[in-house]
Amino acid sequence: MELPTSGYFFALAALAMAFVGFTAIVVVLRQGTGKPLSLLHLLFTHLFVELGLMATAFAMLAPTLAICGLREDFVWRISSAIMLVVLVPWLVTYARRRKAAAPNVNLPLRYWIMTILGMFVVVALGLNLVGSLIHPGPGPLAITTIYVMSYASVAFLGTYSSFLRD
Repeated sequence: MELPTSGYFFALAALAMAFVGFTAIVVVLRQGTGKPLSLLHLLFTHLFVELGLMATAFAMLAPTLAICGLREDFVWRISSAIMLVVLVPWLVTYARRRKAAAPNVNLPLRYWIMTILGMFVVVALGLNLVGSLIHPGPGPLAITTIYVMSYASVAFLGTYSSFLRD
């Protein structure tokens, strides 16, 4: 069975992969100048790739489960559960990883804004999983995928200049 929203999720997956490729080019260009990557640069590189691939996987998840013949409401619920299992630990551990890479640098305002937005995304996925207040559907999955890509984009734009400096 193909989901009526599969085309949208495939487009999100393609967009996320394009983001990963573009950010990889920026990192390679930085290394091509002979400037070494600091621990913070390495963390940012991991961040871009992790979030880009996470968004790609999230976008492909529901269409893949649907191909397996699962009922549509179950596709939305199990996809929500898998996304929660991946996203929540990532959100919880990123601040610690950032502090380890740059102990003397405060977390920027964009981190706090994106993390607060992430809490709303987690709640939406949870509601989609249990089916209370909302009927399980593609909305929370699409919003989560867009959130992950937005987090990556905000982080990229906020750190791009650091890849250009010494």
